[in-house]
Parts: sequence; structure tokens; C-alpha cells
Amino acid sequence: MNAEQKKTIKSTILECREILEKDIEQVLINYGIYINKVWVNLRDLRNLTEEQENNRKNIEKAIEKFEKGGFEKDKAVMEYIKEVSYTYLNRLAALRVMEVRGLIDEILVPRGEHGNRSFIGSRFYEVAREFCKYEMDGGLGYLLNIMFEEISEEIKMLFNTEDEYSFVTPSSTSLLKVIELLCTNIDEESWGQDEIIGWIYQYFNEKEKEDVFDRLYNKKQKIKVEDIPAATQLFTPDWIVDWIVDNSLGSLWNEIKQGKREDKKVEDVKLLDPCCGSGHFLVKAYDLFYDMYVEEGIYSKEEIPYKILENNIYGIDIDLRAVQLTGLILFIKTKSILKDNGYDTNTKDKLSVNLVCADSILLNGSRLEDLKEKHKGNKTILKMIEIIYEEFEDVRLKGSLIQPEKKLFPLFEEFKNRLAKKELSKAKRTKRKQTKGQESLLKEQSTSLSDYKSQRDFTKEERELMSSLDAIYSEAIKANDISRQLFASEAQKSVKLVDIFMKQYDVVVTNPPYMGKRSMNDKLKDYLSKSYSVNSSDLYSVFILRCLEFLDKNGRVGMITQDSFMFISEFDKLREFILNNSFIEKVLHLGPHAFEEIKGEKVRTVSFVLNKQMNKSNFGEYIRLTLFKSAQEKKNKLNELLRKKDENYCFSVNQERFAKIDKQPFLYMLNEEMLELFQKSSFGTYADVTGSQHKTANNSKYLKYFWEVSKDTIGLGKRWILYSKGGEYKRYFGNWNLIVDWSEEARHFYKNNKTSNLLKEDYWYKKGICYSANAGENFNARFMPKNCIFDMKGPAIFVEDDMINYTLGYINSKFCNYIMNLLNPTVSYQATDLRRLPWKEPSKIIKNIVEELVEENILLAKEISSYDETEYFFESPPLMKYKRDSIIESFTEYYFDTMYKKAQILVNDGKIDTEIFNIYEIKNTLQEEIFYEVGKSEGLYNGNNYNENEVCNFIKENNIKERYFFSTLGEKFDINPVDVVDIIKKYNIYKKKELQSEVENLLSYLIGCILGNWESNLTVIKDDGILPVSSTIYLEEDIIEKIYVCIQKLYGEECGDSIFDEIEQILGKPLEDYLIKDFYNSHVTKYKKRPIYWHICSPKKTFNCFIYYHKLDNDTLYKVKSIYLNQMISRYEEDLKYYTNQLIEARTNGDKSKEKDFKDKCSDLEAKLEDLNILDKKIMEILPYEPNIDEGVLYNIIPIEPILSAPVATKRERDKYYEEVGK
Repeated sequence: MNAEQKKTIKSTILECREILEKDIEQVLINYGIYINKVWVNLRDLRNLTEEQENNRKNIEKAIEKFEKGGFEKDKAVMEYIKEVSYTYLNRLAALRVMEVRGLIDEILVPRGEHGNRSFIGSRFYEVAREFCKYEMDGGLGYLLNIMFEEISEEIKMLFNTEDEYSFVTPSSTSLLKVIELLCTNIDEESWGQDEIIGWIYQYFNEKEKEDVFDRLYNKKQKIKVEDIPAATQLFTPDWIVDWIVDNSLGSLWNEIKQGKREDKKVEDVKLLDPCCGSGHFLVKAYDLFYDMYVEEGIYSKEEIPYKILENNIYGIDIDLRAVQLTGLILFIKTKSILKDNGYDTNTKDKLSVNLVCADSILLNGSRLEDLKEKHKGNKTILKMIEIIYEEFEDVRLKGSLIQPEKKLFPLFEEFKNRLAKKELSKAKRTKRKQTKGQESLLKEQSTSLSDYKSQRDFTKEERELMSSLDAIYSEAIKANDISRQLFASEAQKSVKLVDIFMKQYDVVVTNPPYMGKRSMNDKLKDYLSKSYSVNSSDLYSVFILRCLEFLDKNGRVGMITQDSFMFISEFDKLREFILNNSFIEKVLHLGPHAFEEIKGEKVRTVSFVLNKQMNKSNFGEYIRLTLFKSAQEKKNKLNELLRKKDENYCFSVNQERFAKIDKQPFLYMLNEEMLELFQKSSFGTYADVTGSQHKTANNSKYLKYFWEVSKDTIGLGKRWILYSKGGEYKRYFGNWNLIVDWSEEARHFYKNNKTSNLLKEDYWYKKGICYSANAGENFNARFMPKNCIFDMKGPAIFVEDDMINYTLGYINSKFCNYIMNLLNPTVSYQATDLRRLPWKEPSKIIKNIVEELVEENILLAKEISSYDETEYFFESPPLMKYKRDSIIESFTEYYFDTMYKKAQILVNDGKIDTEIFNIYEIKNTLQEEIFYEVGKSEGLYNGNNYNENEVCNFIKENNIKERYFFSTLGEKFDINPVDVVDIIKKYNIYKKKELQSEVENLLSYLIGCILGNWESNLTVIKDDGILPVSSTIYLEEDIIEKIYVCIQKLYGEECGDSIFDEIEQILGKPLEDYLIKDFYNSHVTKYKKRPIYWHICSPKKTFNCFIYYHKLDNDTLYKVKSIYLNQMISRYEEDLKYYTNQLIEARTNGDKSKEKDFKDKCSDLEAKLEDLNILDKKIMEILPYEPNIDEGVLYNIIPIEPILSAPVATKRERDKYYEEVGK
């Protein structure tokens, strides 16, 4: 299925969902049931028929079931609406799939030859013409219900018209619209593919997925029960599913054919997907099982489809809709195979599927007591009921991770032992001679859970319990008792689920949910910690353990998960468990971009097959596709490698070699040369790589940007101190913009609060190295000056002072970058990863060379950062430091000089990389591998065969990101960074955006000088911190005039006009327009949403002024109102009075031309006065305003956001503020 088809399916399904949900909500309103409103009492709904009254009661009970499952009432109603909508959408989609495959006559698609009805619709119309005439939909709704009931006789799980989601029916209008969308928008080719069902499921959940991800990752909320399906379901691409099924079930089949598994027939092979979603793995397994049966030759092609469903395929999911769809596609496949082979396609009473939804909401009360009473004479059944109720608590949250079999197994063993003892006792009493078999009867009862599960069938007790539940359900249907019906159906689900758990499987395949501990709620987190002690860091890692539990002694697990468990220290116990309990048979390492729907580098995946039959002498096969940047590229390369192996991507590895490295990372791609390095000294034995960093537990209170507080309060012995917290990609120096509260009171809080951590005093104020923990694929470290503190996201490394520069060069090298990416290919580096780096003492000569190169790089990086006013070590903007006769000249002088500095850093890096390679004796072949993985050192490009014009044209035609500028050109032309700068300087190549950015930086600096943020002799500081923007005569002390004066002082009075004109030309607009429309937004972005120059304006920007954060006081808004705003209002009122008189005079004189002119002026003034008065009113609503600079920008800006040109705070920040201040 191509991208365009999937895009169409997505938009169509979302539109259908919206139509159905709005419609179902209206149907519920007709029944007096509302989402955010008190329900109408049934007694007050006098327009309902008796049947509708019963329906209302049934709907209430169905919604109540959701409430008992943990939903709040409003959410329960919404969930019911969603489920009803999805049930009908599924049914219609199912009919469409069956139509296209020729399994049923067309019932949905209208054809001209049938009078714009479907084939079945036209037939129905012929026999029920009068009935159809009086139905709004021409009888379609009635016809569909007949069809649903007919199909439900074959597959009840989706088409059961007696379930709780069939109490409500969409309106005819909605049904017709949805049918039209499904038939018109989505082409027949898409409907004919098995995977369409999976995409329908995924896209239906799109809204929930976006909402859940926003709450989990942006709002840092914990997962809720109802969030699990949307947050964790992801449709696995065909080619990945094929690889997993072929290398798990396919490998087992090869063993059977080769006579290695003589005990196995195809009908004995059991395959489970414990997170089956919409059944993609099971569908692929179905196809392979079919081929296996045919090749085995025992059963006919008519019997095989039923055998597969009855014996081979098992599935579990927490989402009922997913299970329904899985059942549907297996049902359709079965009918398709029967049809293709010329057999009867009616599967009534022949079809049984082993699919269960792990969403049971077990209902207590009288129904449960009745059930217990019925079985009071059977202790085993009573204990079963007790265990089921205990284990199935919150099953919608835990899904297949519950482990009822661990309690039920001893129960059944105890029961068997009791029977055995009875037999022996009876034999003794009758004095019969015991046979050898009788003597050993007791011993035979002692079996392992694994053996028991591989042999078991439903126990007598399970069958008896199921029989009771069936009876309750049947009686409830007859009596129309929805309470009994719900009780029985939920309990039946639980017993069926238990049966699946009690079996042992030859193959388990799945794409489990991915969710880290941070997103789990406490209930789920606690359960996993207790039940899966080996590792509960992520749901996917727990499922690896669970899947291994499901296997029999020779079974295989095939999965796709995130690849973090292979490398990072958090999963070291899981790796140890896997290595000790399974053979890693196959690995397909995909890395990022394996799923087209997931953008970015964060989700890195791996497919693998684990064989529970250990064989330490065997070599696992590994394929590495991590470097390919799209799913299609990975797929193409895999197909190529399956035809012909390539040692650059294919590795054969004995897993025992993983133990040679600390914490046993699965570094399958390492050659022997690299492996030897790890076995020698590690970086952690040489350097103090800090594992315990500072944590405030309340960043909004204790962390600020340095510009938020008085400069006099920053430094050693003062309240605030510089703070390393990672930040953007910068090497050698930079990212010094944060400060932390280091007062005695704050340190006391860090030390004693449970969720914070006070940095060990040994690390305070020390000079060292810091790095960005969340650096993506490019590790970057920087020099950390003394008198700083560091955070968990900006950790530090300490070595002897005379080794700082060398160590910084070492960890910034390509060699270390390569090793780090192997040890932890995620976006977040851990201290343990650095400690595991190989370490070798450098010779004195190499140490000195590297130190000098790093020292130069630090100085160059520091100078570059000194041009940025959001860096603590800022000195002045470039256009001032490189001042020439014009802005353009100043800019080009700065730009090319800075590019030379950046190029020199890269050239030095190349020399450092060469020295590091020499120390570690890295041969050329391994150097090439390192460069292949992490990119070549830009400074090592040194070709001279490039054409300058080609280089220029390439730069102009491609918008290369600054960070990749030199590497892109180096890779393309084998050109050295310094040569690149020579060319761009020679041909005067730069981006206009960069020129404009530097002009904006100059203006920002000048405004700061005027307001008193920067010390300067360019202007007289504005003492009140209020700077109006107006080129009219309405206000004095205008910002435009003050900037002009600064420019005159900076460039000379004779150049003032030309420089001012040049600035406006570069901005592409008058300076006043830029200041009113663009400056504030740019300033907010640059200052990371903590601006210090605040733009107060009226709604239509008649009035504009900037106020300086550090001069805020209780009188600031009063001054804005009384001195500046009221002055403007007064002058506009005077003008309005004057022009009103002129208008009257013109009318009196009959001068139509002047009358129109004065009328327009009056209207304009009236609109402006209205605008100003709105601002005046808003200010009055805010007053009194009492700022507190010690609290930082956010605290002070939120109260006056209504009068700013744009809001700064997020909704979450705003809510938190008003909650704290009690407004």
C-alpha cells in the first residue's frame, strides 16, 4: 500500500469517525444521556416507547461498566460513543472488504444498472418496495441489520447485534454519508489488501494518540487506563512482519521438514501474539500455516483454514476493537481461501477463533455470589474464581502481563495430587496389590509449569465454570437482562484468557507497546516492579520477559522493539537474562525511521528472534540497517541482503563474546580489534564521570536564565551561580545561560527534599568538562570554567587540571563518538556509557599536541559565543565589534572571519582525530568504518579536484543547515573547511537571512542600551524603563529617535542617515513596522520565552511601548497609563474635537469634498480612541500590579499578558501560576 493510499484512508476514517460520533451523541441525547450535563431522569422522558425505555436502561448499564473499569462518568459516555461508532465503522468496512473480494454480493456500492442502489439493495427493493418507499434511507438500515445478523452467525465477535454496542444505531443520514465516503474515497485496490484493516484501526485512534502523547511528553502526565491502546498501538509494516514470521515460525517449519522436530505435526504448532492489535502478525502466520499444512499433506484444503484457527493461532489485546478486527480479517481470509478452492464459504458452526480481549471488567454483587453458590461444593472452582478476580484487577492496564497461570498451576497440581492420594488410599483399603504404575502415580503428579502447560487442555473445572457462565449468558439474553449478560460475558472472557495463559507456545510473535517508567502510572509501575524484577524499565522490555515465559522449551520469540535494551546500562540485567536463557538467533537492527509514521531519531527499533533452546556454540545472524534514512531504503537493502550477504551489513556472532564488555552490551558489529580495546583500561578508571548530579525538583523556582535576575546576584558567594544543563549542540565552549539558586535556603531544600538531589560538595565550583546528556547522535562536550554547578542533563567529568584539554579533545573525537553511539544509540547519553569508553594514556608528545589544539578551539568557541547576548560571557554584537563604514561591510567582515574561526576548529578536530587514532592504533579500515558510521572529520577532507563554480552553485542551490555546512561540502567535493571559506569570501556568498539576523541583534543591543540593560556611552539611559514607539507627534522620547541617536554616535553623525536607511532596507520594512510587528516575537524566541523587553500595546496597536523587566516596580503600569497612554488619548480627543468642528463647518458650507475628508478623519480617530480605551480598561483590570524580580520573568509577565502583543507562558504555566497566587 503506497503513501497516497494510506493518506486517503487516514483522512476518510477520521471524517467517518467524526460523523458517527456526533450522530451517536445526538442519539444518546434523545435518550436523555449527556456528556457534560446531568442526565434526564427516565421518568421525565415521556416520549419514549416501552422498547426505548428498556434500551435506555441497557445503555445506562453499558456505560456503568466503563465507570466500574475506572472511567469518570463523562469519559465513560464518551468511551461508549467511541465504541459504538467504531463498531459500526468496522462492520461497514468489513462488508466493503467482503464485497471487493467477492465473498458477498454488493450491499454498499450503488450502481447505475441497479437504479443507483447496490445489487442486494435493488433486490431488496423489488421484494419490499412499499416498505422502502417510507424509509428515509430506502430501507438500507434495515437491510444492513439483516446482513449483520446473518454474518454474526459465522463470526459473532464483530457482528453480534445483541452486544452492548448495538443498543444504539446511527441515523440513516450518517450511515449513508459514511458508506459514500468508504466507497468513493478509498479505492478497490486498498480494500483488497489484508493490511487495510490495520490502517483503519491505527487511523481511527489518531486523535487519542496525539492527545495522549501531548499529555505524556509535553504535560508530563501519567498514563491512564483509557490511554493504553492509543498510546501503544502501532501498525507494523509488512516487510518487518514478514521477516519476523519467516525467521520464527518459518525456522520451526524448516526444522520439522528436516526431521529435527519429529514430535511436531503442523496441527500441534501453537503461535501466540500477546499484543495482537489488528492482527498483522497473525494474518502473516495464517498464510504460512496454510502453506505448511498443504506441504504436509494430511488435511484437505477445505479443512486447513478451520484447523489453523482452531489449533494454531492465538491472540490477545487490551482493545476490543483490535481483537474484533483481527477476528474479521482471519474470518475473511478463511472465506477467501474456501472460495478460491471452490468450497462452501458458509462457516456457520465451523469457525472458532482463539482471540481474547484482555479488557474484562469483572462485576461483583449478587451475580458473583450466585455463581459461587452454584459451585460451593467444589473448592477448586471457588479458588479459581477467587484467583481470576484477584489477577484480573486492572487487566485493561496490564493486558497480557498478568500471570494467573502462576497461581492456577499449583491449584490444579494440588487437585491432581488429592485425586492420586484418594486412589492410593482406596487401593490400600481394599488390600489390592499395587502395580508399578500405581506406585509411581504420586511421583507423576510432580511436573513443571512448562511441561504442564505444553500438555494441558481445559480442566474439568474450567469446562464446568464456562458451562455455568454460558447458561447465565443464555438466560440473560432470553430475559433481556443486560446486567446478567454483562456479568457472564466479562467472566467468560476472563476464563478464555486464562486458558490462553495456561498453554505453552512454540512461537510467540509481537510488536509490544513502548512506554518508559516515567509515563506509567503508579499502579502499573508497582505491578511491573513486583512481577518482573529482572527489568521493568519499559513495557517493551517486560514483554520480552513475558514472551519468553509463554514459550515451551524449544520455542522461539520473534519481536520488534526499541533497541535501547541492547546497549544501555538500564537494561543490563535483561541482557544477562536473555543471554542465560535463550539463543539470539536472528537480529534485524533497524534503528530510526523504520516506521514511516514516526518522525525523528527518537524511536530506534530492532527486530529479533530468540530461541529458548540454548546452544552456546551457535552463531547468531545480525543485519545492520541503522544508517538508512527511510523505511523504504531499509526495506530495499534488506531484500538485497537476503539475496546476497554483504559483510558491511551482515554479521555472524557468538553471543558469548558480549560478556567481554562490562554490562554485556550487544555490540555485534565490533570487530576483534575494537573488542580488545574494551578489555583493557576503561575511561571510568581514569576520569571521574559523575553519576550523581544536581537536581532541583522545582526548576521553575530554582532555575533561571541569567538575564532574569540582577547581575550583582550572580557569582561565587551570591544567591545565583552558573549552571550546566546541556543545551543545544555546542563543542568546546558555550551554553552558559542558566543559573541555579545556590542560597543556603535553596541548598537546604535540595538536600532534604525527597525528589531533589544536592550535588556532592566535592564537585562544587570545580573546573572540568561538561556535556549535553540529550545530545542525539552527536555527543558534544565543553570546557566548564570554575565556579559552576552542573545538572543531570549537563553532567560533568573531572580529571587533573593538566589533563582537561586532552580529555576534552578525546571525548569530542570521532573515535569516542563512534563508541558512544555503539554503547548507547539513543538520544540520551548516560554516565555509565562514558565510563565504558576504552582508555589509553597518551604519550607526552601526543598529549601536548592535542592540548594545544583544544586550547585554541576553546578560545575560538568562546569568542564566537561572545557575540550572542543570551550567553553569559557576551561582550558585544558583531556589527559593533567589526564596525566599518556600512552595515554590509561590517557584516561581511564579521561573517567571513567567524567562518574562518569555525573552519579552524574543524581543521584542529581533524588533527585531534588523527592523534587519537594513532594512540589507539586504529587502522585505516577501522577508521573508514568509524567515518562511515559517524561521519568523517571535516578537517580531514583535503582534496583539490573541486571546481569553485560548482561549489558556489551547490551552496546557492541547497539550503544547507549551518551545523552541516562544512560536512556536506566536504562529503560532496572532498574540500577542506578553510578552502570553503576562501571560496565563499571570494564570491561574497552568504545568506540574506544571516545578514538580517545580525541587524536584528544590533537593534536588540541598542534597545538594551537605551533601557539600561547594557552599559554604554551611546545613549542616555531611560530611567523609568518605558520606551514608547511612535513616529508621530503624539509622544515624545520615541524609540525610533533614540535608536537613530545611537547609530549616529556609533557610526558618526555624517553616516547616521545612510546607516539608518541601510538598516530599513535590510529589514525590508520601516524600522517602526519592524519594532511593532516583529521585534517582540523575535526577542521572545531569542530569550527562550523569558523576554526582558516587553511590548505593551492596544489591540490594534495604536499605542505601543516597551517596558524593561529590570526596572519594573509597583508604579510601572500607572506610569504607562498616566504619562504615556493618557497623553495619547488626550491628544487624540483634542484632534477629534477639532475635526468634528471642521466636519460641521464643511457640512454647513456644503463642501462635500472636505466633508468626506473630515468624516474619514473623525472615524479614524474614533477607532483609535476606542482601541486606546480598551487598553486603558485592561490596565485598570490588572492594577494593582506588584512585580517581584526575584521570582523571574514568568512570574511577573503572566499577570500582564492581556496587554502584551503576544502571550509568552504556556497554558500549563499559566494555570500553575494562578493556582499558586490563588486567583
